[in-house]
Amino acid sequence: MATPGNYTVTLVKRVDGENTVLQGPDSFRVEPLFDGSLPRKSFKEMDAFRDAAFAFQQDLTATNIALSRSQQTVDAMLRAFDKATSPSDDLLKRLNDTKIALLDIDKELNGDAIKGEIGERSNPTASDGNSLARNALGNTYGPTDEHNGLLSRVQSQLKKLKAKLLPIVNSTLPVLESDLKKTGAPWIEGQGLIDN
Repeated sequence: MATPGNYTVTLVKRVDGENTVLQGPDSFRVEPLFDGSLPRKSFKEMDAFRDAAFAFQQDLTATNIALSRSQQTVDAMLRAFDKATSPSDDLLKRLNDTKIALLDIDKELNGDAIKGEIGERSNPTASDGNSLARNALGNTYGPTDEHNGLLSRVQSQLKKLKAKLLPIVNSTLPVLESDLKKTGAPWIEGQGLIDN
């Protein structure tokens, strides 16, 4: 829901990368809906929570994408390793250890998929905050103390997970990729153009 207040709207068409204003800007006011059973938070507090919740959701999405791409990269490296002309046991162990570390991060971030299949609950995860903004701001009174507590918990969990993922993305994977090339393994997706 939009926070009550004054807004402006402009209708614009975009053709071939050029914007043309069709109408506006026009002003309008969003009025508060009826009062609910709980006392309403201030509009400033609602806006601050919305900003924090949306920032968290973007951070969670970016982390999930980075994790997924890292897992795909390690899987591709393992397939390429099988075709290497001079494979090394040490490199295979490091690739496998990285795969296990990424699986552990995934489990911590998204819960245990096996438990989910049989209906058993996983431990609370950062992904629990995925629908936080919709749940907390889909009412007329704003976020409750429970919503604020959940946001704080999932932000903290995500920060800890990113601290584990960041070194893998920034240093472990590039080193593994470099070492994999030295074994004569074939090109894998994400390595750019082949230098020939």
